Amino acid sequence: MNETQMAFVRNSTTITKVDRYGWTIKDTSGDLVHLNKGRLKIHPDYQRNSVESKIRIIASAWSWVACGVIIIGFRDGEYWVIDGQHRVLAAMRRADIKLLPCLVFETESIQQEAIGFLNANTGRKPITGLDKFRASIAAGDETAIYVAKVFNDLGIVTSQNSNKARGIKSMGWAMAKAKENRESFETVVTLASDICSERSLHEVLLDGMYYLNNKANIDLNNKWLRDRIKKIGPDALIESGKRAAAYFARGGAKIWAEGMLSEINKGVRNKVTIG
Repeated sequence: MNETQMAFVRNSTTITKVDRYGWTIKDTSGDLVHLNKGRLKIHPDYQRNSVESKIRIIASAWSWVACGVIIIGFRDGEYWVIDGQHRVLAAMRRADIKLLPCLVFETESIQQEAIGFLNANTGRKPITGLDKFRASIAAGDETAIYVAKVFNDLGIVTSQNSNKARGIKSMGWAMAKAKENRESFETVVTLASDICSERSLHEVLLDGMYYLNNKANIDLNNKWLRDRIKKIGPDALIESGKRAAAYFARGGAKIWAEGMLSEINKGVRNKVTIG
């Protein structure tokens, strides 16, 4: 066998990384077309909240290179923007831009498009916890749907506004704790919503109480303890957690919990202790 024949044998039996590691393809390739901007629709269930300042910047100094292509889901005869809503909204403000380059994929549902949004944005450019949470709901993520129901039942609203009554923006925390221990998660957010009728649910408060209930074996369903926490109020608990973090020169759930516990035990004969 000559060298050419030997090389052919080697190449014909080569195992690719695709075969070796079981790499997969999530979907089929799309078609590159130019679409009239007026035909493009944005679905609120999975798209992030648009940022007015970002739209103005893109519109005022349009760049075709920066625009690239808009990722579109074609469903039921309509074109839905999966990735590129700010570019589309900016183009809407310019009379000199009619057509946009689009990579169009056949999609069957909002859920498929939401998954596409997450795939397009996760790991490539930052999206907020709230954006990811909303898209996860649309994508059919079971934990996100559960968290949304709990919040809805308790009157908790997802918001970037740190001063909104019963508002929460710590969606990464909520998703992680709901996956870890739903009973403790519900106990904590129920109590937090009860005492935060006029302020937002701060992560120091949530994480500290979760540690007490889930890690330190302190039952936050105990009536005396709940009444005590309600009497103290969220602001004092948060400040005590922050003071503890300043004292130890580091934060975290355990430190915040210890600070909050010191506030709970002030003037109490039978002190609550970590189990």
